[in-house]
Amino acid sequence: MIRLRNVEKVFSGKTTVHALRGVDLEIVSGEIFGIIGQSGAGKSTLIRCINMLEKPDRGEVWVDGVLMNGLSDKDLRAARKGIGMIFQHFNLLSSRTVAENIAFPLELAHVPKQQIQKKVESLADLVGLADKLQAYPGQLSGGQKQRVGIARALATEPQILLCDEATSALDPETTSSVLQLLQQINQELNLTIVLITHEMAVIQEVCDRVAVLEDGLVQEIGAVVDVFTRPQTQATQRMLQGFVTPKMPSQLATAENTLLHLTFADQQVHQPIISQMIRRYGVDANILFGKIDQMKNASFGTLFVELSGPQPQIEEAVDFLRKNQVEVEVLS
Repeated sequence: MIRLRNVEKVFSGKTTVHALRGVDLEIVSGEIFGIIGQSGAGKSTLIRCINMLEKPDRGEVWVDGVLMNGLSDKDLRAARKGIGMIFQHFNLLSSRTVAENIAFPLELAHVPKQQIQKKVESLADLVGLADKLQAYPGQLSGGQKQRVGIARALATEPQILLCDEATSALDPETTSSVLQLLQQINQELNLTIVLITHEMAVIQEVCDRVAVLEDGLVQEIGAVVDVFTRPQTQATQRMLQGFVTPKMPSQLATAENTLLHLTFADQQVHQPIISQMIRRYGVDANILFGKIDQMKNASFGTLFVELSGPQPQIEEAVDFLRKNQVEVEVLS
């Protein structure tokens, strides 16, 4: 659906900023794809290159088989109708009602008024604002404003929805409701959603795959559960610090024993692997900290375990864990 090849973008001014440094990325039709990184990583520039709000200096951007940076201005305007976008600060027209905000892109496309009315009512119902059509943005909560933004972005029936920090201005409860709406839209409309954020919890809740961006480069890409539980790069490990793996209080560990950090994913979460290890190898296991969490449709867990017993048996126990697809980090 979306393919970026060696995309570069440089901003020149008092200082030169290399926002993107040869980004290669492929996003599959129908998935919710997350792009995460700290401020200044290049996330917003990347997502704006997809619909050509920012034109790359080098590289290619392909959307549904069309080379976007090879289009004329007229063809680009037509192509953008298939790409909706929602923003962190909503970008609603304060002098227009909810209905009029949703209708705005349809008016620009010269859709007949009767069709506009039906479409607006349908979209308002989809996003849960059927009773707010005559309200103005100033009368709405932040979550309601973002729902208007989503409805407006869907007005032209796009195949792709770009979300630029769409939940950053919302409180946690409202964020969760908006993310649930995006999941619903993804499933019901088979919409491809590209979501950029610096919030790990957002990626965890709704995304199928994620790319980690740092200094204009894609550092890592993969299924969310794999990237979060088996990070392969230092950039990803920095992003995850304290999120998936809480910091282990050092005073809980005993110097003479072996301290392990264990990460379980998907089916391993539901298997009695620790009790099997204890019975089979005759080691004692003291669980110092643990939690199980949900990552969209997959479970994952983390444990800090202190093992005591003969060293050869501890080594066999660690090998057993690894053979059962448990990620093991020996801390001491």
